[in-house]
Amino acid sequence: MKKTTTELAGLVARRVPIVCWRKYVGQGNSPLCRNGNSMPESLLPLDRLMATLRTRAAERPEGSYTTKLMNGGAEAIGRKIREEAEELIEAADEPDEAGRQHAIYEAGDLIYHAMVLMAWRGIELDEVAAELARREGTSGLVEKASRPAKKDSGTADS
Repeated sequence: MKKTTTELAGLVARRVPIVCWRKYVGQGNSPLCRNGNSMPESLLPLDRLMATLRTRAAERPEGSYTTKLMNGGAEAIGRKIREEAEELIEAADEPDEAGRQHAIYEAGDLIYHAMVLMAWRGIELDEVAAELARREGTSGLVEKASRPAKKDSGTADS
């Protein structure tokens, strides 16, 4: 892996997959990933959200927006993901800092809804991080070419 640095919570650390953070950041008070490695502080809000979503998936409390989405299954959650993705794309095209801030807001909505789908399906953040780490350093075109062929869904290339 190419050695680069990134600023993280006031520390300079090598750019490494989330599954390796314990080695570089130390354990501190950070929650541990399922594999025993600590999570970077900047990702703690995602970890807390995922914990809440897991609870919602298990308990399905009445009056919860997340429960409503989960009760609708992949179709309902997917509809919201598509909507939020469109809103993010539109916001990203807006000019200046106001457009940038709007894109950040919409990215938060998209990530939230993707995480709802993950919790509904029983997928953990560290599993996704491991998948991204597996792909790291591989050209997107090469990675896509390595996937099994799908039947044509009539949509544009993704």
